Amino acid sequence: MLMLGINEGFDASVVLSRDGTILFAVQEERLTREKGTIGFPFHAVLHCIKQYELSAHNLSHICLSNLRSPKAETRDELLDEYARRGRSGRELLRMSDMSGSVVRLAGMLPGSIENRMRGWQAARRGATNNRTITEHLARCGLDGIPVSRFHHHSNHAASAYYGLRKNWHEPHLVFSLDGGGDDACAHVYFAENGALRLLASTPTGHSLGNVYAAVTHMLGMRPHEHEYKVMGLAPYADPEQAGLQAQIFARYLDLDPANSLRFRRTIPERTSAILPRLLQDFRLVRFDLIAAGLQRFTEELLVRWIAAAMASTGVRKVLGAGGVFMNVKANQRIAELHGLEYFDVFPSCGDETLPFGAVWQCHVRQGGALDAIRFDDMYLGPEAGTDLSEARARYGEMVEFQKLEDPELQTAELLAQGHVVARCSGRMEFGARALGNRSILADPSRPSVVQTINRLIKHRDFWMPFAPAVLGERAGQYVHIPACLPQPRISPHMMHAFHTTERRAELAAAVHSADDTVRAQMVWKELNPSFYRLIEAFERLTGRGVVLNTSFNLHGFPIVSGACDAIDVLLKSGLDDLVVDGWLIRKRRARTIDTTAAVSSRSELQDQQYG
Repeated sequence: MLMLGINEGFDASVVLSRDGTILFAVQEERLTREKGTIGFPFHAVLHCIKQYELSAHNLSHICLSNLRSPKAETRDELLDEYARRGRSGRELLRMSDMSGSVVRLAGMLPGSIENRMRGWQAARRGATNNRTITEHLARCGLDGIPVSRFHHHSNHAASAYYGLRKNWHEPHLVFSLDGGGDDACAHVYFAENGALRLLASTPTGHSLGNVYAAVTHMLGMRPHEHEYKVMGLAPYADPEQAGLQAQIFARYLDLDPANSLRFRRTIPERTSAILPRLLQDFRLVRFDLIAAGLQRFTEELLVRWIAAAMASTGVRKVLGAGGVFMNVKANQRIAELHGLEYFDVFPSCGDETLPFGAVWQCHVRQGGALDAIRFDDMYLGPEAGTDLSEARARYGEMVEFQKLEDPELQTAELLAQGHVVARCSGRMEFGARALGNRSILADPSRPSVVQTINRLIKHRDFWMPFAPAVLGERAGQYVHIPACLPQPRISPHMMHAFHTTERRAELAAAVHSADDTVRAQMVWKELNPSFYRLIEAFERLTGRGVVLNTSFNLHGFPIVSGACDAIDVLLKSGLDDLVVDGWLIRKRRARTIDTTAAVSSRSELQDQQYG
């Protein structure tokens, strides 16, 4: 029984399952090359139809990841809305002499931020949902197939429970937490024997995710995209000062005194409308202190929330999903919670993963067997080399191809020699994390490689660390592993942060310099044999079973999909070495000189702009 899950909102995506087993998954952005694509994922649906020959004859159900279709928006439109909020906030402050009365009135003024948001939400509830989705499916040739909608947060929870549960018969607590969806921002579920029972729900006006997004915007970064940069900035601040700023955030949002499984704002404004208050409360406060205060507040609130649920239910096995759980430093704090027996977070876990929960819920609803539900890894996208012939035809005059006899060993040799190597091999990873198949790799023992990668391709903010990919069996040599994480395959999807051991110098380029933590991917042979062999070969050459791993993409663009995307990035960057499914691809000499010069000029310009 084939089921197609569709997320037509933020980070649009498609998931295909057969009898509970995930066959294929891809994000729309990987095909459109537009980061964070919003709306119906036409390209992803059509790709899935072509690859699996889907039709009304073999597709039993279509599962939508929200009760209502989100308003058709672009990412730029979303950012324009934040910009309008910013202007409104600054105008209010200029008119007010920073008085608290203006902030209290901000949410009640005609045309205010809050009223705008209410109008935006009302637009999302338009009555044309079903008609529109029917039209979209008909355009794809999928008309006449039964369609079911599932609640946004039930999908987050279902993805975590069905995908990560320790077993079926023991009870679990499942937490869903993000900016908002289907009029809620947080759900807590009791899960046992394949069933999810809702314990508590928090409306969107009390959203922790929206607090984080508002601060991201205030700091000059892109909300709903750059929150990870705020998290990465936080450890640089003085801890004592960070604690003082956290106390300010604690006056905005807290656990509900009437029900500690819910959040409740303690200010008049909805959390989506707090920019004027932020501008007042943090006037003249340094940016790193704001980031650190927000991160401290977030970690402490999450730990208290989960501890309260454990205390009220007696359940010690915890699962998480939703965008806020992308915060790996918060996940690290949760994993240290006293009494926690089992803890994991669904990989990637933003809105792109909603269709996983939708197809699994539909599977259970249709009477499918629980034991048939399988989830092992995120290597669920198209194969790397399917467009290799097209790539040769398109780029043959600009690059040269060399067949590798032993791709993993020869890639490891390049890394051991100090090369930065882009790798596009096997099936593409689904989600926000590059897990070795669409990755840029380097020797993490060389601190200078950080500047090299940033200069050649990534142009990352100077404070952001890279990540290590370490052989699973060697992980304990490099990081301290909490006992509550799933055994034996620990952290295969880079969803947890860890304290490093005394061997941290061997992965210096992948360690956060301010607190010596890492967002580690542990590579297991049975999940990715090829990538495992590569790191294993690197260990034989260097004595270190770990490589630096960062996503293979140009700054501001999605991770590459196939050979054409990979070569395009090679030509537009200062990269020299690209491996695509057993082929070493390099720029022809004249092209190399030109590209390097261009990249150098671009880097110098950025240095002038940003210091």
